[in-house]
Amino acid sequence: MKNIPLLTTLLLILLSVSGCRLFKQPTLEKIHDVKILKLGVDKIEMELSLSIHNPNCYKLKLDKLNVDLLSKDRVKIGSAALQKTVIIPKRKSNALYFSVSLDTRPTARMISLSNQSVYFYISGKGHGKVLGFGKKFEFEEPYELDLKKYLEELIPRFEAGGENIFKLKRSYVKEMGLTQAELAVEFILMNPFGLGFNLKGFPAEVWLGDTKVGNGNLASQLRFDENIHSKDGAMIFKISNFKALWSAVKGVVKGEIPYSVKGTVIIDAFGMEIRKPYQYSGTVPVNLSEFILNKLQ
Repeated sequence: MKNIPLLTTLLLILLSVSGCRLFKQPTLEKIHDVKILKLGVDKIEMELSLSIHNPNCYKLKLDKLNVDLLSKDRVKIGSAALQKTVIIPKRKSNALYFSVSLDTRPTARMISLSNQSVYFYISGKGHGKVLGFGKKFEFEEPYELDLKKYLEELIPRFEAGGENIFKLKRSYVKEMGLTQAELAVEFILMNPFGLGFNLKGFPAEVWLGDTKVGNGNLASQLRFDENIHSKDGAMIFKISNFKALWSAVKGVVKGEIPYSVKGTVIIDAFGMEIRKPYQYSGTVPVNLSEFILNKLQ
């Protein structure tokens, strides 16, 4: 007789649950967004947001949810897990957020040349409870992450982890004539992200202080693929404002003249042409006696 109240309570619970067609599986309602937080040399840090729907007449205790990111070939490229139990009210949905890390170079190989995006699957396996009854559920949805704006900003920035990847090696006067000189600037361009691109142009002006003294461009294009980590390059400038150059040279007997370069980098990458302003500064060593001799020849 003592068990009658307990049995009655259980019976009422079972009748209530059966009135809601028993325990229904939670479902993926929507993938809201996949946001890139940081694109680093080794890792891409992302935030994934999605909604899980509770179709039941009672609150759902979601105590487990593992999320995997799969490539088109269904190879796992990233994963995340629910960090704490979430209570989802009856017939409601909750937005959940996951931090996911991807390896940069394998992800770069997945970028589409046609639309600068990465296609992958978001797969999940979870477990939830209603009135003490537990049930597993699964989902899988395709997702296309648009990387165009990130690539347009990242590639011509010439920066990685706060460090400049466009590194000057040396600057020198290559040729000297009566009315014109030629300045050569040698540099190293790094490819820390393992991207495939072509630096096809860098039309630029060279300045001495506030005075423009000439124009130049790349000596030759630089092509990179995922296996090329760095390349040597050069820019050649024709110095046509000889008066300004002579004034600058007269200021030093044996030393260096500071200069700045202002131009536009032109890059072909992943089926698009990227043009961005870029500038740098350097110094060119000058020997006044040699300059005078060249001027008199």
